[in-house]
Amino acid sequence: MNRVASLILAVLTFSPLPAAATLDNEFNDPKRCAACHPDIFSQWEGSLHSQAAEDGIFRKFFEMVVAEVGPPAVEFCMKCHSPVGVFRGEVPPATGEKLGPIALKGVFCDFCHTVTPKGIGNAAFETTFSAEKRGPFDNAVSPAHRTKTDHRYTRSEFCGMCHNVTHPISGRPIERTYEEWRESPYNTGDPATSAQCQDCHMRQTPGNAGTGATERKDIPGKAAVMGPERPHVWTHYFVGGNALYPDRPNADRRRAMAEERLRNAAKLEILPEDAPSAAGDIATFRVRVHNTGAGHKLPTGLSEVREMWLDVTVADAAGKVLLRSGEVGEGGGIDPTAAIFKTFLGIGKTNVKLACCFFAIGERNKILSAERITRDRRILPKGYDEEKYAFRVPEGAAFPIRVEARLNYRSMSKAFADIFYPDGSLAVPVIRMAESGYSFGKPAAKPAAAR
Repeated sequence: MNRVASLILAVLTFSPLPAAATLDNEFNDPKRCAACHPDIFSQWEGSLHSQAAEDGIFRKFFEMVVAEVGPPAVEFCMKCHSPVGVFRGEVPPATGEKLGPIALKGVFCDFCHTVTPKGIGNAAFETTFSAEKRGPFDNAVSPAHRTKTDHRYTRSEFCGMCHNVTHPISGRPIERTYEEWRESPYNTGDPATSAQCQDCHMRQTPGNAGTGATERKDIPGKAAVMGPERPHVWTHYFVGGNALYPDRPNADRRRAMAEERLRNAAKLEILPEDAPSAAGDIATFRVRVHNTGAGHKLPTGLSEVREMWLDVTVADAAGKVLLRSGEVGEGGGIDPTAAIFKTFLGIGKTNVKLACCFFAIGERNKILSAERITRDRRILPKGYDEEKYAFRVPEGAAFPIRVEARLNYRSMSKAFADIFYPDGSLAVPVIRMAESGYSFGKPAAKPAAAR
């Protein structure tokens, strides 16, 4: 038996599906695709796309949202998290007991490569299974299925079908990742010269973050084991800024890649202003945060939940701390004096203090009940924001005085995590995205006394 015949046999037999489910009439388990696309399958299997329908954190959050909003939230959320489940009528209920094994695969091969895009945001697509698989290559030929070239797979609009979310009742923006990219310098208006979402998120490999601050290089190889060598094969790791991940296949690899992406998204700059010359002087400086690597705001996504903040320490040469801002306390909360970059929500004249009481008792602190964004302090693509600091030099301070600034990130607050997991079992890692330092030297010498 020759190699192609063996692969065809593998495609038809390498699957846990019943014999009645064939390539021509049913969404296929991704393991069937793995017979010809093992590398892409391995990358996808370690992604949050593969866990979109059953990730434990999403499920708990989803159940809270449904309890708050009611039945309209069920299909609204699940059309992107389990599109096949909605298509098949396995949603509702929100509890997911009707979801079949294929619907639980979340955002998977057969869905993406047969979907019909219809616009931007709020699941703007039709789930339309076809035995013809679409993709970006002009000369793809498969012994297992028909193929069709579709260059939309290399454009941000494809991602924008789901990664732009608007509250279905109030119209409040919930997620604007696509729109943030569309209005950014990465979008030139010409698909040929723009840096698309895929140019960062489908070029990353372990050891190569693929951000706007790093090389976004081609990845030569084969998309299918029997296919031709290609100058570039799009990766399917789909790594973003979410460093929380269950212990599923390739979890360690994905965590490492998420941290690598975050460490290549921003830079810090310390700008001294008033330098001290004697004890009692007040010294001032600014810390500037640059978004150097993200084609959207930092942070993005559900940015009222995510936390990115400055952790600043000023200490003299003897180690005495003169200023501290941004420390994480014993209870997991961030020092309230910290500069935090995120969005803040409100209802009427009341702010929703998600950082410390995300789902506190009472209707005013529920995320989808929020009517408006009261403040959006996030960093624009290729933009910056800054915070000013001041400290007084005490008597006996030992020069030089050292400023250390760190930009930290976590996927959610500790208080939020404890609502999902009251036993405290969900550890939310704090990731250092960037750091910088500056030293104020010795004070100027005092003039000698007259004799």
